[in-house]
Amino acid sequence: MQIVYGVEHRELRGHSPGFISQFVRKIASTAKIVDRDDRLCIVQSESEYQALQDLFKEDNLFEEAYVLYPLQSPTTSFNTDYGFVSSSNHAYLYKEMAVPFRMDEGNEEQTKMAMLQLEEHIVAVDDSVNPIIYFADRQQDDLVKQIVSAYDVSVTLL
Repeated sequence: MQIVYGVEHRELRGHSPGFISQFVRKIASTAKIVDRDDRLCIVQSESEYQALQDLFKEDNLFEEAYVLYPLQSPTTSFNTDYGFVSSSNHAYLYKEMAVPFRMDEGNEEQTKMAMLQLEEHIVAVDDSVNPIIYFADRQQDDLVKQIVSAYDVSVTLL
């Protein structure tokens, strides 16, 4: 399961154009930004994640940091309460809020029945991979296991 990292800086309004320009150059020299969403910079490595946090703290502009699951191909079941769509139209889920899982091989009919019951608990689906990866509310991972167990189906939490 791929993970990316997001670091958000505070609003730059009120700072001089020179400061803003210098700050943007510092960001570019500190990390390779793979995506953005307003003030959120998304990077792929943990070292860049830490370096950006340090930079933003140094300039007293640190707002928040996130560990994210990038969705390659979100379906209509993507719930933005658990993530966001970036300015370049890529979807991300907050790792602290969502748990990924996949359905293991099993009886097809039982799996369909389990999925019908799970449907209301699924916050996103990434169908670009095989097997499909489903995401549920992180606090409901035990419920997911109980539902599939009732249908004699198993899941793998990722």
